[in-house]
Amino acid sequence: MDEIYQKIAEFSPRRLKDSHDVLSFKYSELWCQDATGIINYHDGVVTIPDVALWLTTETRQGTAGSESLILRFVWPKFILDDNRVGLPENTRVQILEKFGLDLAYSYFSSCVAGVAALPEVVKPETSQRAYTFCYAPKLASIWSHTHFKAPTSRPSATYGMVLASDKEQEGLKTLLKSKSGWQLNTASHEMFPAFLFAFMFHGEIEMTQNNMKPGIQHIEARTGYSDFKTKRKHIAAGELGSLSAQMSGFAVRLASTERKDKTVKKLLEFAQEQLRQGERSAPLADGLLENHMGVLQRRLTMQAMDREYTLKRIQIQIDVLNNLISENYSLSNSIISISTLRDAASMKTLAFVTMFFLPGSFISALFSTDLFDWDNTEGRGIGIPSTPQFRLYWAITIPLTLVTFILYFIWAEFSSYDRSQRRERKRWGFPKTDGMEAEEQTRSALQVLKYQRERMSEAYAMAKKRQFVFGRGEKEESID
Repeated sequence: MDEIYQKIAEFSPRRLKDSHDVLSFKYSELWCQDATGIINYHDGVVTIPDVALWLTTETRQGTAGSESLILRFVWPKFILDDNRVGLPENTRVQILEKFGLDLAYSYFSSCVAGVAALPEVVKPETSQRAYTFCYAPKLASIWSHTHFKAPTSRPSATYGMVLASDKEQEGLKTLLKSKSGWQLNTASHEMFPAFLFAFMFHGEIEMTQNNMKPGIQHIEARTGYSDFKTKRKHIAAGELGSLSAQMSGFAVRLASTERKDKTVKKLLEFAQEQLRQGERSAPLADGLLENHMGVLQRRLTMQAMDREYTLKRIQIQIDVLNNLISENYSLSNSIISISTLRDAASMKTLAFVTMFFLPGSFISALFSTDLFDWDNTEGRGIGIPSTPQFRLYWAITIPLTLVTFILYFIWAEFSSYDRSQRRERKRWGFPKTDGMEAEEQTRSALQVLKYQRERMSEAYAMAKKRQFVFGRGEKEESID
């Protein structure tokens, strides 16, 4: 039955490398007092020359009498980027052979996430089964559970190798050396490592979700979109982009906890399935561990509810920040349009003044003639007689100026009407009806001017709203 695992390991592109310059590695152990059944934790460092002796030491004499080994974990360093395990090749071979993990070691590197049980290996004195669990890149572990047959009376033993980051290693060690200790029925069970991994990930999910809540509340206070009665912080003027990025980061962390939650659920389901299929474990130990896993499953369900609520809060704040950013752009465009209208009004004024002088200048240049008879002026008087061309100048200039202004006002009226039509079509998404067009045609120039002033007032109101939304002061407001 192990053929499929051998083939997967053989054709896996990911292969682990050895470290030949390593001189020692860390380990953790659980020892059981044979007389009392009390579990003691022990850890230390093994040098490479002492590995053989360390592997054969499974019983010892303690202060309270004889003790038997029930769990032994090896913690080699693991370099993820290089797929390198911190063990020399000879040492790795010795450990895997003693632990019964040769096939598991070759197979588990092909997994990204998941748990598997390899076929059982039955020997005259023992029966042994190996398991693999992967949650890349945080944790990967292989372990085996050895059941000693009669006449040996020592409890079952679990051997394992854990490749994990420093954070995960410390978390697992903290669980193993719990102050309240572990019961023998729990610590000697074959699914105890799976329970430890699920317990650790459950705690990490809890910490991650709780640690991000103050940051979410802070951003809710900055935006002002919250139902909580908290003091409003300094208004988020000019920091909308960074706050949105923080919220996106919270969403990513929640997605990570979601993946971790699904992995833990699969791990617990696998462990419970093994409990139902188990034939070697005592019913008392199976029931005890199943109870522990049931508690974790119920807590995971509550964590999922809290995570869903937190995710909704994050999504609301992301939408709020996006709306505020969009409103910021809209108000900025409104202010720019107001400035543009002012510039356009100034240009119209200049054009109007230029139009007033342009016809006369044009006629003067056209005729290029003197309008006054400077040669016939009297020496003492201030009067200057005009020439016949003077009357001709005014006879042409005045009508031409009037015609120019009339043509300008006609052009301005039609241009304003076209702009109004385009604006209404853009606002409502459909052309004006006949009634709307009739109303537009009956509007006088004064009504058109009044309509334009109303549009300007709306733009100024939006500018004032900008100051209210994004703020300039440092005052705090209560959020009810």
